[in-house]
Amino acid sequence: MKRSYDLVAVGGGTGGLVTAAGAAYLGLNAAIVEKNALGGDCLWTGCVPSKALIASGRLARQLDRASALGLRTTPARHDFRAVMERMRAARETVAHHDDPERFRKMGVGVHHGAARFLDPGTLEVEGRGAGGTGVEGTTILRAKRFVIATGAVAAIPPIPGLAEAGYWSYENVFDENELPASIAILGGGPIGTEFAQIFSRLGARVTIVEMAPSILVEEDPDASAFMEALLREEGIEVRTGAAVTSVTVEGSVEGERPAKGGRKILHTGDGDRVAADEIFVATGRRPFTGGLGLDAAGVKTRRGAIQVDARLRTSAPSIWAVGDVTGAMQFTHVADQMARVALRNSILPLRTRMRYDNVPRVTYTDPEVARVGMGEEEAAAAGGSSWRYRLDDLDRAIVDAAAVGFVKISTDRKGRILGATIVAHGAGDLIMPLALARANGIGASRLADAIFPYPTMAEGVKRAASEFRRSQLDSASGRILKRVVQWLK
Repeated sequence: MKRSYDLVAVGGGTGGLVTAAGAAYLGLNAAIVEKNALGGDCLWTGCVPSKALIASGRLARQLDRASALGLRTTPARHDFRAVMERMRAARETVAHHDDPERFRKMGVGVHHGAARFLDPGTLEVEGRGAGGTGVEGTTILRAKRFVIATGAVAAIPPIPGLAEAGYWSYENVFDENELPASIAILGGGPIGTEFAQIFSRLGARVTIVEMAPSILVEEDPDASAFMEALLREEGIEVRTGAAVTSVTVEGSVEGERPAKGGRKILHTGDGDRVAADEIFVATGRRPFTGGLGLDAAGVKTRRGAIQVDARLRTSAPSIWAVGDVTGAMQFTHVADQMARVALRNSILPLRTRMRYDNVPRVTYTDPEVARVGMGEEEAAAAGGSSWRYRLDDLDRAIVDAAAVGFVKISTDRKGRILGATIVAHGAGDLIMPLALARANGIGASRLADAIFPYPTMAEGVKRAASEFRRSQLDSASGRILKRVVQWLK
């Protein structure tokens, strides 16, 4: 079977779905190809199910701390199977947004199967449902434009014994129904820290093993240190600077299959050991390009990621790429924006560049860690200064028993925002005024002058901006202002 389209999106995650839907809305004859269910990592193994588990863990923690609000309750009773069933129900509810029939009603052709380029203008789709027939077969798709959005997969380190011992990752954990008594998490980045809290708050003993000197190493050092201390306070063991060199299973004999049910031992380079009933691997993700036939399409890669220019075009003039497969910032909202940019550039004579400097990011621990732009050290290297407000002094945080964290804003000498970091309950929402201010040239002084409703957590942003304003009173112009005020009084 052969089909022809104006545009074909390869990959049914956020990048592909936004591309195909936008193309159909603009009147193009568009299609999408996906080997598995539409929705991609975000729906099935990422954002949606993990945040459902985070919500359960957060409530369990609140129940355990109810006395802080003057309430008498018994400690939370953990039913991991019920939590997982609730997560799956929530995921199914959200899934209607990505239902194939919804896209067909938009006019998008939906093809299920494995995709492989035969040349820059031809894609072969093989599998059950190829061509929308529901039967096994092969469909040849020809198109004027292709947008590759095949995402990424878990990057599993080649540690001797790890594969034999078995492990969980974000790709299979959502199929589980039993929570082990103890879990060792390999990796202290966003995925590792989020799942550390999930597992711990739902009843497991958790150890994070991170080879870097700190967890959340990509974040502002203050945020990293704050979260490490908080995780320890919650009873999570954190081992940093620990490189795992091998994994064994208790009771196993060398050369034979690991003993079933044996505890798994992570051996580190300094001779230490971490024993746990299960291992959760959270060592990052790598772009997925397997089997795509990129050579036949003339699409170049670098370090496993598809190379794109600032307009997201690949080395093949008729092919663009978006999302995690490009090695860019691995966030759903970035894939969404990249899809919009690639779509515009593929059909319009005007060219739009993809920018990443104002992208906000969030680690969904509790409290959350959010950031946009530069961290304090980077801002200092650029000649800037940072202004910090601790949320344990914020009225709304105090009355909500959520008085933890801080807002930090980095500015240049004129108050223009270079970046911001927030550690707080709801930090992912609180970062947006700062992201918008940075993108639109709104400085700290104007934020300090803005009227924020009282009492809200957002006041923390105004208070941090006001620290910059106060610093101006110590400048030459500030000292002159003080003298004028003294004279006028």
